[in-house]
Amino acid sequence: MGRTIKIFMVLFFGVMMQFEIVYGQTTHYDFDSLLQHNPHFKPLVKMVFDTFHIFGPEEPLEFTVSTDMKALSKNKYKDEYQVAKVIYQLWDTINISREIRIKPRGVFRLKNCSNPPLRVNVKKTEEVFELLEGLDKLKLVVPCRGQSSYQDYIFTEYLAYKLYNIITDYSFKVRLIKVNYHDTGGKVKPGDAYTFIMESQKSLAERKESIPIKNDRVSARSLDEEYAAILYVFQYMIGNTDWSVPGLHNMKLLKTTDVSRPRPIPVTYDFDYCGLVDAPYAIPGDHVDIEDVTERVYMGYCLPDEFMDNAFDLFIEKEAQVMAVVREFSLMTDKSKKKSLSYLEGFYDIIKDPKRRDSRIIKSCKQ
Repeated sequence: MGRTIKIFMVLFFGVMMQFEIVYGQTTHYDFDSLLQHNPHFKPLVKMVFDTFHIFGPEEPLEFTVSTDMKALSKNKYKDEYQVAKVIYQLWDTINISREIRIKPRGVFRLKNCSNPPLRVNVKKTEEVFELLEGLDKLKLVVPCRGQSSYQDYIFTEYLAYKLYNIITDYSFKVRLIKVNYHDTGGKVKPGDAYTFIMESQKSLAERKESIPIKNDRVSARSLDEEYAAILYVFQYMIGNTDWSVPGLHNMKLLKTTDVSRPRPIPVTYDFDYCGLVDAPYAIPGDHVDIEDVTERVYMGYCLPDEFMDNAFDLFIEKEAQVMAVVREFSLMTDKSKKKSLSYLEGFYDIIKDPKRRDSRIIKSCKQ
């Protein structure tokens, strides 16, 4: 309650006294102008630093990006940044406008998508981008093509992170962003798309009172067995085979300050190739004997029964919450939502059946 009151007091008594109400509407002020010309504003912003966290709220952030979209598409293979402007509305009354640089990125999607993902380069400023963590090195994973199904692939990967958050706090938080695109050349119609940003390893480590470990390789036997079991079962739940323990592919390690847990805790990320998302560009790797990414294959290493049983119990305990996250997500089409729910139900049918669980998971583990 104290945290909520502090935010309210800062925003109401501090920020509101800076704003002028005209005919029932709030005037929007430029952030830099307030910093330069109003001596009361900067201390208020620094107070909000202590209470604001970009991954706290569930509602999407919203940005407007203005650039020459035609030139961006034409020069997508040149690996050169292009000047753009981003406008972000902080709270309900302050507009932040920044010149940024963007360029297309990626390999497969750069060649095969009409809308390639973008890399954003922003000059970090203390007053803005320390507050909005992660936005100084944002990767915009926009829908590959214009159809609603491609937007749903983004939503489903976002939901995979949210499911992981339900299962364990040792998981990266994410935040949706709605990006409105404006073509300064006037040749491309205005449009919008949703993407998301992911919490940094540093932020996760601070949140969990842990230390990031920057190894290139690791032995599966060295991992914390409780959290390794959770990670293995989660990857099976979402049908993800695009990861590995030894090479730390799509995995990070944390070392908790809790002396009773000396082993590193693994945390996974990057789920766009998983069966739950089922993106058209996702192809199984040569390391698994499946024809389609929707086919589940257990890639976890063998662990003592107690850790596996505890992991299964945890997932079963969280089943209602897992299903609710997908069912209550309003931005996804009903078709995609039903498909995701059906895929997750298939997982629960397996782990709640001792014989199927034993044959498909326990006896399939890596030695």
